[in-house]
Amino acid sequence: MRIPLLRREAPAMIKLRRLGYSISTIARALGRSTSLVHNRIRKAIELGVIRPVDFRKMPNKTRLLSRALQWTRLLKWMPRWEAWILGSEERPP
Repeated sequence: MRIPLLRREAPAMIKLRRLGYSISTIARALGRSTSLVHNRIRKAIELGVIRPVDFRKMPNKTRLLSRALQWTRLLKWMPRWEAWILGSEERPP
């Protein structure tokens, strides 16, 4: 069953990507598939909203460590992001 996107969910994906979060981290935090997040971010890159970032050249240990730090940091901020996505807050965190 397809769950429709909320009005602020796609902008939240773009804002999180601007902050440097990976596609897999954003997908896991928002409970969406990586393909959906990738398609939204790819469209934003095509429209010139955000710049493309390539994480493939980073060493593996550095990439794994940064993903773990990103996940713990995003978990701390997730209640405020959820409140903004659901519309109870006016401004994103």
